[in-house]
Amino acid sequence: MKCSVVVGIGVALSWGLMAAPAHANECNSISNSSQRFNTFQQGNVTILGQATGYPYVVVVPGDKQTQLQTVRKCVSDAFVSSHRLGAYIHAGSFRDYATAKRLEIILRSQKLDARVVYFRGRKL
Repeated sequence: MKCSVVVGIGVALSWGLMAAPAHANECNSISNSSQRFNTFQQGNVTILGQATGYPYVVVVPGDKQTQLQTVRKCVSDAFVSSHRLGAYIHAGSFRDYATAKRLEIILRSQKLDARVVYFRGRKL
């Protein structure tokens, strides 16, 4: 049993490392299509920010312009916001964790400290 757990962890780590170089190019392909995760259309109104029903938020702690520019290479409508814990860059809001995690991995490949945060029923 212990051997299979070690092998399983080794395989998972290997797959993660093999996939890492592919993420470096994903950011470029996202920016080419002007990917937006924070702009929602409701009738004639455009909403920028976290919409209700999108509790998984990808954030990058801090508010440096260089970080924001790097995030905007991947997510054209990323913006700086604040929370009681400090300023952060709001990269995207998502309905599910898996989609948010993909953006986190892409941003981490760009040397950003991206994280998926779950906000229950309230906005940041």
